[in-house]
Amino acid sequence: MKINLWDLAFSDRSCILNSKLTYAILCLIIGFSNGVMSSQQTGIPLLSIESISWTEEETAYIKALNHKGKIVVATKINKSAYYPLKNSGISGFHYSALKKFSDLAQIKIDIKLVKWKEYFHKQGKDLTRVKTEIDYQYTPTLIENVDIYLDGITSTPWREKMFDIIKFVPSRQMIITRKDTLHNNLSDLNGKICAMVKHTSMEQNLLKIMHTKKINIIFMYVNNFEEMEQLVSSGKADFTIFNSDRAFSVLRTYDNLTIAWHISEIQVMGWAINKKEYVLKSILKKYLNYAQNSEILDKYWFAHYGVPFIEYLRVINIAGSPD
Repeated sequence: MKINLWDLAFSDRSCILNSKLTYAILCLIIGFSNGVMSSQQTGIPLLSIESISWTEEETAYIKALNHKGKIVVATKINKSAYYPLKNSGISGFHYSALKKFSDLAQIKIDIKLVKWKEYFHKQGKDLTRVKTEIDYQYTPTLIENVDIYLDGITSTPWREKMFDIIKFVPSRQMIITRKDTLHNNLSDLNGKICAMVKHTSMEQNLLKIMHTKKINIIFMYVNNFEEMEQLVSSGKADFTIFNSDRAFSVLRTYDNLTIAWHISEIQVMGWAINKKEYVLKSILKKYLNYAQNSEILDKYWFAHYGVPFIEYLRVINIAGSPD
């Protein structure tokens, strides 16, 4: 015979049950009902994506993040990451990708605008030693006070001593020069002026090339990437170097600039995250994998760089994304 728990609890027959048993049954009914209602009322689209298998720990984190209502992000103003528009909108491939995540999680993005050097700063610590000494490391102050660095940060051994990087954008460093002064090989760069920001992977790579190829390049140091491209376009600098994603963006802005050739092997860029935030890192990796497979990233890539992602990969001469 089928037994209805509600009838069992509230019919006259329930009086023959031990009061403790009746109470237990009621708790079971109410707990089950509350659990169903809770899952239905959560209403977080991110948790409803069928192609993503969330762990219990990840699910709990997403719910807590939703309750908190925001994700705290450090970034700098540039066209690839975060770029305010005159109509009060915001552009930038990385911002667009995270904005889709925040919409799915139903949270806001709390932006902290910083300078490039702040990504790596900690009072009393020496960044040069991180780069040159294997056992010297520290955690930057900024990464301890935000959830992620929203930027295309190239993965390098010394950076990964300081924080983890959620890698998802393959890249190659490209020489950017004016069309009327196109350089054909490395020897053409001898004695030339390069506009550059300190502590970038582009600077480190060019310093290595200068050492191995025995050429002399004059650095004109500036504060941001926008100044790098402006100085080359105006003729105040002979060339600069950008990761291939930004190189495409620069060509859309300046008609007199072009890509000469690449000077690095394939590297992978992504968002920086505190090493302690392993759950959030896992969540973002799963989201970005979903975004790539569902063509979300392709849409934003074309919108911000003007080429399909597959064409971008062809230009930097790789067959597909790295593992």
